[in-house]
Amino acid sequence: MTLSSSLVELITTVGRGRELPPVAHLHRPPQVVPTGRHKKFGMIMLADGSCGFFYTRFDNILSRLMACDPAQILATPILDLIAGYDGDDPFAKALGLGALNALSQHLLRIGGFALDLTSDPLGQSRLEQAEHVGMVGFFPPLIDMLASRNVALTIIEKDPQFFDCAGNFSVTADTARLVDCDQVLVTGSTLMNDTLDEVLACCNPAAHIALIGPTASCLPDPLFERGVDVVGSTTVIDLPGLLTRLEAGESWNAGTATKYCIARKDYPGIVGLLTSVPVK
Repeated sequence: MTLSSSLVELITTVGRGRELPPVAHLHRPPQVVPTGRHKKFGMIMLADGSCGFFYTRFDNILSRLMACDPAQILATPILDLIAGYDGDDPFAKALGLGALNALSQHLLRIGGFALDLTSDPLGQSRLEQAEHVGMVGFFPPLIDMLASRNVALTIIEKDPQFFDCAGNFSVTADTARLVDCDQVLVTGSTLMNDTLDEVLACCNPAAHIALIGPTASCLPDPLFERGVDVVGSTTVIDLPGLLTRLEAGESWNAGTATKYCIARKDYPGIVGLLTSVPVK
């Protein structure tokens, strides 16, 4: 079973029979983004305020998002929207991931799981102890951070524009090179292009693996089952403030959304968390 199938099946199973909050808002980012990487993300907000982000710069997702009727999205049952994530249509997949992330945040909250907002997911990767870091996706801030350390760095990138980048690192499209890495950082974008299964299959079983990014706020159970050690993503802490910023075309900031991490060793599983939550 693919990762996307596992995520959809899990959330459908644990959500079945529960009163799930409907979609209440669809945020569409600006089409032109001069600065601010957060402006490349759309957002699904549920009626209880739970939010899920999705990346809009794959294929023709943004143009279709701008052309769609938001009222039609809001009228779609949440589990039907999520089902689109396990398909081949990029647009339905993007909206499905946003809905999946939003409902995951809802389920974690009602299950009483407290997100760790104090421990940086990159810190949990113990990069200061690493000998060879694998980076799936080009993260300039992390590259700059590692440049001052005597650490080998291999970057896995499918985009040819990065192949000629100069620095104390190597860039390759060969995912098999990850087998040499003892620490691996993976972008949450792999959840959209269906490459995460391949990435994890190429990692050294002894490596410490972190999946990071705003789009990785789904239920982590299938990720942990596949060998991910830490999931680091983004959760909303000031919804009115965030909506104001998004409506103004601004990026979210630390006061409206913040990073969190869930470590496999500290996570009891969504089924266990929801055992005491009555099904309505």
